[in-house]
Amino acid sequence: MHPSFYMLEKELIEHKLVTRVPLFILACSFLIFISLIANTHENYQIHINGNIDELSQEWGMNFNHLVKSGAALISLLLTSLYLPRTLRKERQEGSAMFWRSMPVSHLMTHSVKLVFALLVIPVICSMLVLSIDILFWIINTVRFNQLLLPDHSLFNILLNWLSFLLQMAIAAFALLPFACVALAISQVINSPILVMTVIGYTLKLLPIYLFDFYGVSDFFTAILAIPMKVFSPNLLSGFVEAGVVNLLIYYVIGAVALAISLSLSKTNEISISKLFKNH
Repeated sequence: MHPSFYMLEKELIEHKLVTRVPLFILACSFLIFISLIANTHENYQIHINGNIDELSQEWGMNFNHLVKSGAALISLLLTSLYLPRTLRKERQEGSAMFWRSMPVSHLMTHSVKLVFALLVIPVICSMLVLSIDILFWIINTVRFNQLLLPDHSLFNILLNWLSFLLQMAIAAFALLPFACVALAISQVINSPILVMTVIGYTLKLLPIYLFDFYGVSDFFTAILAIPMKVFSPNLLSGFVEAGVVNLLIYYVIGAVALAISLSLSKTNEISISKLFKNH
């Protein structure tokens, strides 16, 4: 088996929060499911104004969007917690020296961590979408006689899950440069996300106040909108609206950040000052 599979397994073992948070949320959803099933003896009167099919379809779309958005948010939060810690944690614990002694390149190490952050975590969170859809399909079948979710069949549940995976894969590509920058900064700074936020707002606002130049602000606005528009009807609308120039700059920044992170990972120094003194 390829070493990358063992490295991904190591990430799962060392970062248990990635699996525990989705499991906790799934357990809460299951308790709600049990509560709804246990109350099947109660009678409910539902007063509906308008077309029942249209109302049911709209409710089902809103329900799917809510579940997907929640799972995507959890995935993003877990990724944001993982990226700043993973390389720095290995430095502090000394495991980075162990991996240097193994026949594993620094590029493979970074690739595994990027795959774990941008693909494995979303796949784990996608189980929430699949499981919650199945739970509510059961409720809809035995509890509400298919009134609320008429199109919530098992086939549609599978399609909904696959569409979520596709959306998260596109979001992963949109977040790739951001992840590379986070990996690079995390090796020299304890709070890379905070630093990136402060630097981002500074670069966005300072040119406006000093030179009345909105180019940097427009760049950040266009780039940050890309992953947000993945869940719109047009999955690629964020990329199209960002423009070729902004995308080129964005991915060049990501490539430079990856090169810097690879260079930093080859040293034993954590701080920038000590790194420069070493040279």
